[in-house]
Amino acid sequence: MKYNLSLASEKRRYDNKSDFFKSKGKTVDLKEVKQTRSNDQNSSLHLFFTMISEQLNELGMEYRFFGVTGVVISLRYTDELVKKFFWKEIQKALFDFESTTKLNTEQLNQIIDVIVKFFGDRGVVIEFPSKESLDNNNFDN
Repeated sequence: MKYNLSLASEKRRYDNKSDFFKSKGKTVDLKEVKQTRSNDQNSSLHLFFTMISEQLNELGMEYRFFGVTGVVISLRYTDELVKKFFWKEIQKALFDFESTTKLNTEQLNQIIDVIVKFFGDRGVVIEFPSKESLDNNNFDN
């Protein structure tokens, strides 16, 4: 469980959980979680997933779901489908990382370049969101 100890409410939750573990004599693993991206960078990445899903849908592409035995279901792309089956597949192929939090800026840029080229080859211009586009879209996590 993660606690943001810069917030009073999270500190109280952390203290309560810690007191519980101490009272039960539990063994715990305490580690600092380092943020690899700013909130704006993370919002931009998720807005990018949304932009990609919209472009895939506009191109008439569908995600084919094979989870039901003998049945193929076609779905419109969503930001979550793009993240899981588009972005993360490229990420894994290029860098063998499961989590986007392990990527550095150069690696993120390389994945973005692959995606921009994919759409560019199809005559669609797609750009990674800027601070201004975040403000204009009122995008929140």
